[in-house]
Amino acid sequence: MPHSTVEHNTTIDGQRVDVASLETIDFARLTTKEPAEVEKLLRASQMPGFFYLDLQNEPAKDILTDLRNVYAVTEKYFDEPSGTETKGSTSGQVSSYKPGEKGGTFEFTREKMIEGKLVLPPTLKSHAVLLDRFASLCYSVNKTMLSCLSDALKLDEASRFENHHRDDQPSDSALNIYSAPARGKRIDVPDNTHTDSGSLTLFFGDEWGIEMEHPETKDWAFIEPRPGCGLVNLGDFLQSVSGNKLHSCRHRIAQPVDGFQKRYYAVSYLRPQKTM
Repeated sequence: MPHSTVEHNTTIDGQRVDVASLETIDFARLTTKEPAEVEKLLRASQMPGFFYLDLQNEPAKDILTDLRNVYAVTEKYFDEPSGTETKGSTSGQVSSYKPGEKGGTFEFTREKMIEGKLVLPPTLKSHAVLLDRFASLCYSVNKTMLSCLSDALKLDEASRFENHHRDDQPSDSALNIYSAPARGKRIDVPDNTHTDSGSLTLFFGDEWGIEMEHPETKDWAFIEPRPGCGLVNLGDFLQSVSGNKLHSCRHRIAQPVDGFQKRYYAVSYLRPQKTM
């Protein structure tokens, strides 16, 4: 029998909400390649393709310290009057700000940050050191998980996932900050069911906002925000290059109950290099 994704029900504003059952992986143990934790990472990456990543211990706890400040900068940036988000871009340059129907996103591509070509509006520019450091820390976390997955699958040197993610090669790996407010009526949230196209996604958010479909049961359940943890999911590229040994899980941005609420997210995307 397939294992249900529903761990328990919780009540939010008087409404019952199904909550997903996910493994918690200790990142500190991955950095030392502890066999049991690496195997646990592999199992979670195979089914359902989502898991919590505990970042409360060295060497990753600086991410959580920076995260609070990243949230504050994100809120300040998106709360500015409409139109000021794109200040700093010049004619002929593609803005990294993308407006949404009810929110928006700003993308810090690793390639542009390294080359010094990322044009930042004033609010973000004044916190460039913080944002660059946070992006680099998240990138390093993703690369560590990638290496552990290569180990867990016992890939030979030529087949390791790192060969598709070389630091000296251009890629679309990025840190994105999002404003994605909950709507007055949850029925008004458009269906945005998708899988991520890249390799690994490291997601941070304090508010309920992600719903996942269990690959076996097809049950949908919300993922509860967990303090001290990031949320990780596998992308299409890793599913493909692993020969479907790893799973890219369908999910969507949603809300469990009615009611407007500000929601800010920080998301690190590890994507393969542009040339193999």
